[in-house]
Amino acid sequence: MTSSRSFSGNDARRLLRRARIATLATLNREGGTPYASLANVATDVDGAPIILVSSLAWHTRNLVADGRASLLVAEPAPEGDALTGARVTFIGRFRPADNPRLRRRYLAHHPEAEPYANFGDFGFWRLESEQIHAIAGFGRIETLSVGEVFPEATEMADLETRAVEHMNSDHGGAAQRLVTELLAAPAGNWQVAAIDPDGASLTCGERSLRLEFPAPVFDPESLSRGLAELLKKTHE
Repeated sequence: MTSSRSFSGNDARRLLRRARIATLATLNREGGTPYASLANVATDVDGAPIILVSSLAWHTRNLVADGRASLLVAEPAPEGDALTGARVTFIGRFRPADNPRLRRRYLAHHPEAEPYANFGDFGFWRLESEQIHAIAGFGRIETLSVGEVFPEATEMADLETRAVEHMNSDHGGAAQRLVTELLAAPAGNWQVAAIDPDGASLTCGERSLRLEFPAPVFDPESLSRGLAELLKKTHE
């Protein structure tokens, strides 16, 4: 998918995929005043944001009363003016999502969360975006449609579980090579834990790393090519 925008839908979605934390803005159930908090974030196969929150938290109580919210993810500049870094705000409505796929994908991005993911007061919520606003530095400001940021990914969602199992069972050393050769991380018992159009999450204990594909993939053929291209680089 090509775009003439200064910051494209693919850019916005990939930034969200990389993010581990986000600023969550909800409407306070007592008076409706905006309330900002911090939350861990992951993504569904199509890129939609996922959070895991406790029913005891203010932001969760706010969402139960009114699901309207926004989620800000950012990559601040490492030095100088932090506002020169890219950030994207996803505006929409959160809904409870009791779905095994979301749980697996969230824990692939945040394996350290597994102990409390089983607590009775914790639950997963998925943001159904209605508008996306991106800022990537001076003069790079875009308001993006949902379709630009989250293209149809049903085929990949249906394929993901089989693709993860195939990589781990039939290509046992693949995750190890991808991590050590392409991500320059220490060796370990790395496993492919999740796959989506933009890349894969690899885990080892409570560690998680994100490996991005060179270009988005949306079907089995392009996924196979993308993985083959990455694996080929580990032999160069």
